[in-house]
Amino acid sequence: MLVIDTNTSYRGFGPWLKSQGVTAVGRYYGATTNSKDLLDAQEAIELCRNGMQIFVVFEDASRPNLNLTADQGTADAKIALKMAGDIGQPPGSAIYFSVEGDYGQGDVSDIENYWSGITAKIAGRYALAVYGSGFVCSTLLSKHACKYTWVAAASTGWNGTCNYFGGKTPMWHLAQVPPLDMNWTDQATGKTLSVDIDLTDPPRHNGDFGGFVVPLPVF
Repeated sequence: MLVIDTNTSYRGFGPWLKSQGVTAVGRYYGATTNSKDLLDAQEAIELCRNGMQIFVVFEDASRPNLNLTADQGTADAKIALKMAGDIGQPPGSAIYFSVEGDYGQGDVSDIENYWSGITAKIAGRYALAVYGSGFVCSTLLSKHACKYTWVAAASTGWNGTCNYFGGKTPMWHLAQVPPLDMNWTDQATGKTLSVDIDLTDPPRHNGDFGGFVVPLPVF
């Protein structure tokens, strides 16, 4: 199973990614002012038509710019719900929300406030999932506040990540691994993609990390 993620659009690359053995692609939701390329319906259909699952993460900011309040969580979840509807994301699949930064015990109350806004707005329509450090992932998972966790590669030096990633019984569903932003070039076209590699933990979770496929139009 070859799982990748990127903050750039893969439109036009579906057949080539399939030929490289890619089985799942992680893409972004976010505000329209976000500097990342955000997932749209055309890209989602192309990826799924070529046999790939999609998993999604909402991210607009990371520490210190992420506003960890319930109101911000509500606002972010509202955007995520709109984008999920726009691409046809099936109910019950996962939306990861990024809480990226080196957080510790003193930040738990703020993280919980932010997450409460997300939880109230999502209202069970999608499975809640978190992307961040080992501390953030383990904290929310232990409180049964999320179903899935995705460890950020940038967090290897942050609180809790090494123990959470490499513990005796790892609980993570996805783990992003360095090096980040690798260049993959389609030799036929000369076009280059930015790619991150992700590990999955299928023995514990039976390969389930909240991925999905969207309905395909019939021509």
